Formats: sequence, structure tokens, C-alpha cells
Amino acid sequence: MTLPHERTRSVIKTEEFLRELSRNAELPEDIRSYAKSLLRHYPSAAQIYSLGRLEECLVSDALDDAYRRRMIALHWPLFSSSLEFTL
Repeated sequence: MTLPHERTRSVIKTEEFLRELSRNAELPEDIRSYAKSLLRHYPSAAQIYSLGRLEECLVSDALDDAYRRRMIALHWPLFSSSLEFTL
């Protein structure tokens, strides 16, 4: 079974690997181009870490509801950029 920190590391390392592929001039252009196209919609390390903090906030019993609402509002664009969200 994969642990959450292992999954997080895998996603972040995959982003790094795709960036390396996309910048490697020794590779054929079609491979570099494909790596760039995959990165276009791939989550950044900052987004992954931010979502991890959101998850920790949502499962914690120690935090108040106002803080949770702020965290959700802060992360809402990651979930849907076309919908408006009001608390």
C-alpha cells in the first residue's frame, strides 16, 4: 500500500522528470514537445504541497470553522476556475 507521503513524492518527482525531459536538447523534439504538453496541465510541487496542507486542515478537529472556510476559499481555484464560490 502506498503511503500519502510516497504518493506526494512520486507526483513531485514526476514533474521534475518531465521538466528535465522537456529541456534536454539531446532528445528528439517530439519527446521534448510531448513532455511540455504533459506539463501544461500537471500540478506543480507548490500546488501539491498546498493541497496537502488543505487536507490536513480539513481532517483536523483542532481548527475552527472560520479557518477551514478560509482555507477552502484559498484553494477553490485549484478545483474549479470557472465556478464562483461564496462562503
